[in-house]
Amino acid sequence: MTFLVRPRLAILLLAATAAGAEAASSNPFSGKWVADLSTSVEADHTDVYLVMNGQYRCDSCAPRRAYPADGVTRTITGDPGVTAESVSISGPRSITTHMVEPDMIRDVTMTADADDRTATYVALDRWPNMDKPLRTVFKAIRVKPAPRGAHPVSGSWKAVGYTEVPEQYRTVELRQKGDRITIRAFRGGTVTATFGGPPQPIRGTLHDTYQARVKRIDANSFVETVETLEGHPVTERIFTLSADGQSMERVTKDLDTHETFASTYYRK
Repeated sequence: MTFLVRPRLAILLLAATAAGAEAASSNPFSGKWVADLSTSVEADHTDVYLVMNGQYRCDSCAPRRAYPADGVTRTITGDPGVTAESVSISGPRSITTHMVEPDMIRDVTMTADADDRTATYVALDRWPNMDKPLRTVFKAIRVKPAPRGAHPVSGSWKAVGYTEVPEQYRTVELRQKGDRITIRAFRGGTVTATFGGPPQPIRGTLHDTYQARVKRIDANSFVETVETLEGHPVTERIFTLSADGQSMERVTKDLDTHETFASTYYRK
């Protein structure tokens, strides 16, 4: 059976389609985007730990940590992402780090795998008003052995990448209207700024202590710079659309450590 569209309705449908195409063309970044784990390129980062004689030390943390691995939560100063922390030896090949962050509580169990060449980090994030924790799994490879007599998690571990990440963490929503764009992410908060304009406050993360500015690179890419309220840049994110507009690469650079992480996002 063939269904025919009445002439007036056909004209309205064509007009709506043209208007939608024009809006997409003028606001190409608008949409909900979800990162594909298989395309992610992990930052060139190495964790350096020593767990020995009941003591814990993290030389790769910023700032460095050193305290007893007794499960007692201690205040951390100088780290904007962690306010308090504890480490306990949770098994013959594992330790569990309890971190109190400004907006949630995270427990990470790191296990040196049986081959002693790889390690698995399982994080459980407990957010206010969420019934269940969000679970993330990360892999690393050993690049320096543990000292003699140390716990197996000791040594140096180079990042390999995530094998499991909740969709909430992998989703970014962009809403563009002319020269203004709103960027919304579960962990990154929400900011609305004008391309080339002054920095605007980021709401909904870390007690609103950051701001961001956006700048066009070309028609298909822009850069977002996150900075403290005092104007110190801390993170740079470059968003680049594919030629067909159906995928987007986001490259994130930590401006203090110079570590870079890249992911490809697809429209949801």
